[in-house]
Amino acid sequence: MRAVSEISRAVNVADPLDVVLARVADLACELIGFDFCAVMLADGTSERLGIVGWSGLTEDYLANLRDGGSLQIRPDSPGADSPAARAYRNSVTIAVADVRGDTESYGRLSLSPLQGYHSLVASPLNGSGSPVGVLVGYSAAPRRYGDADIELTELLAEQTATAIHTARFRAGREWAEQQHRRLMQLVLDEAGLGGLVGALSEALAAPVAVIDTEGRVLAAAGADDGEVPWGELTGVDPEREPGHSAGPLVTGADEAWTTPVVIGGETTARLWILGEQAASDSARRQLVEQFALVVGIEMLTARHALEVEERLSGDLLTDVLRGGGLTRPQVLLDRAGALGFDLSAARHLVLVSADGIAEHLPTVTRHVRYATRTPALATVYGEDIVVMLLAAPDVLSGLNRVRQQIDDCVPSPVTIVISPPIHELSDVGSAYRAAAGAARLRAAADARGIVDLRHLSVLVLMLMADSPAVFLERLAEQLIRPIAEQDQRRDTQLLTTLRTWLDCGFSAGRAATALTVHVNTVGQRLVRLEKLVSRDLGLADTRLDLQLALHVWDVMHIDLPV
Repeated sequence: MRAVSEISRAVNVADPLDVVLARVADLACELIGFDFCAVMLADGTSERLGIVGWSGLTEDYLANLRDGGSLQIRPDSPGADSPAARAYRNSVTIAVADVRGDTESYGRLSLSPLQGYHSLVASPLNGSGSPVGVLVGYSAAPRRYGDADIELTELLAEQTATAIHTARFRAGREWAEQQHRRLMQLVLDEAGLGGLVGALSEALAAPVAVIDTEGRVLAAAGADDGEVPWGELTGVDPEREPGHSAGPLVTGADEAWTTPVVIGGETTARLWILGEQAASDSARRQLVEQFALVVGIEMLTARHALEVEERLSGDLLTDVLRGGGLTRPQVLLDRAGALGFDLSAARHLVLVSADGIAEHLPTVTRHVRYATRTPALATVYGEDIVVMLLAAPDVLSGLNRVRQQIDDCVPSPVTIVISPPIHELSDVGSAYRAAAGAARLRAAADARGIVDLRHLSVLVLMLMADSPAVFLERLAEQLIRPIAEQDQRRDTQLLTTLRTWLDCGFSAGRAATALTVHVNTVGQRLVRLEKLVSRDLGLADTRLDLQLALHVWDVMHIDLPV
């Protein structure tokens, strides 16, 4: 009872575990009459026994016991076995009255002369499941251990196991509390989801990831890029205990632990930790559960911030579409700048039209931003979703992917229209009217898909309710000015040739006659015209655009004689 009291007192005052176990070894020698004693604990893999506390053992003996595989729990041959390892393996107490008679069964007993013992007793430190280690008492002389000796040794081993579990539980709880405080501080420091995942990965010494319900990896740490195919972690094995998923799930890992991240009663993501040892005890599992709660808070905060940002960006774009604030454009620019969007660099509107599409504003906005790799403002305008984009090099293919993704969640067919180019804020209203007009035409024809209005044409101008002069001027500038400037530099007569060719019904022969030049000359000039305007003169819409642009150019630049 005195020994039990001393052990409990040492644990309660939070002495280090090696100090507690050294005291256990001293008590074993004092109470049971051992000359030497060792308390050995299994390592994390249960492959070896290591001496943590001892009494009376020499440095030479300790060094030999700690050498390489001398204390293997499951040795390859009897020559490497020991009574301590067998006591651990079989969870029974083993007594050796005279080591000289058992050296063939326990090859490691050949080390006995280093310490000078002739007998020993090894009792497992039985825990709630498998043993955690072994208590070994040595006597210098041969000794046949009686029932009382064995009972006392086992009783002391039992109390030692309890003390170890208590000390480890307290250490684990303190570790978990320390890690939780660290995580909370990271939240206060606004470390973000990446910082939190990195901290948990470091604490558990394991790869960690947060994966949402759509399979997207929101944050990951503890593994090199591509080393872990996180996409393979798709579910939980119902045959295993809650939170535990069996493998092989990923390359190089047979076990993975997972716990849901719940927001408002709904599972929005899962927290995954790889490796069987990553959440091997209650303290680590408690930390994982606490961390899942912290992740939920972080995701809820991010969602709230995103909702606020989306509302503000929607309000801003609505004001721009309505023409509000155009008399004070700097106010609009400043509001956009606060949202991280350069309004002066906006180049296109994207209009998404479908029955009930307004209910899917967050989804559509996320898909458009991801597909075009560019910042965006988005709002519901009328019954459509309107997104304002910066210049995107591959916007058409990106929006085609968006249409396919939206088709999966919207019951009715989807139409996406890319507006004419936007160069100034005053262009936005007309660009929207053109896009809305194109969407109405598609709906009237019961057709869906993508309509690209980025190239100015007569069709675009007709779609605009007011056919603004700025777009007429831009059409003329785009198609006629390069020709006029070439004529001014080199007197090539290209503009005159174009005008004559159009007036002659697109006939090179009649144009050559009217110009009194060879027909080959007209043909060469038409080739040069195609290069200047980057259009195919053989297409009907190109000819129509050139005819209208030439009329506008004449209105802008030609003075008729009075």
